[in-house]
Amino acid sequence: MTYQVIKDRARNILCPLVNMLAKTRINPSILTFVGFFLNCFVAYLFAFGFFFWAAIALIIASVFDAIDGAVARKKNAATDFGAFLDSTVDRYSEFAVFIGIFIYYTRMQNLFFSFVTLFSLFGSEMVSYTRARAEGLGIKCNIGFFDRTLRITVIVVGALLGKFIFAYFMLLLAFFTQVTSIRRIIYTKKILKNDERRTNA
Repeated sequence: MTYQVIKDRARNILCPLVNMLAKTRINPSILTFVGFFLNCFVAYLFAFGFFFWAAIALIIASVFDAIDGAVARKKNAATDFGAFLDSTVDRYSEFAVFIGIFIYYTRMQNLFFSFVTLFSLFGSEMVSYTRARAEGLGIKCNIGFFDRTLRITVIVVGALLGKFIFAYFMLLLAFFTQVTSIRRIIYTKKILKNDERRTNA
């Protein structure tokens, strides 16, 4: 079973909720902001060491992050600005969660994992940026496994397993987000070079 198949099945599980919300008068952007504020609450829980409850709250927040766009499309209310807003708020949400984790390690005076958290945040933002920049050049660049869905999954599973194990999950996140970013850079360079050769042929 491929990673994409797993993602598609997860979306199918949420279809009844999407259908229900699509029949209401709820503006999809409200769902986007509910997800954001829940992620801020997740950051608070992480900051004060409530890792198990942070994981549970992050699962709930991720549901809102996953369904806002689907609800908009189901209601025939999808707009370019809505998609832009959703993507932008997602970045703020992810940033908030990492800041919460960073505060926790700072409070514990753990300099090494404070640095690892910042490196994970940097890598996560670069994964999103490289894709967005490539797509701005007309290149579909979704290669690499460590997209936002997998990053959230790693954080949730690590937090559920406990604070000690979580630290090593953060190491995985710090490393593989950089790998994904570098893969996207190399892939984009390859596509652009091929396009240049076709143009000059």
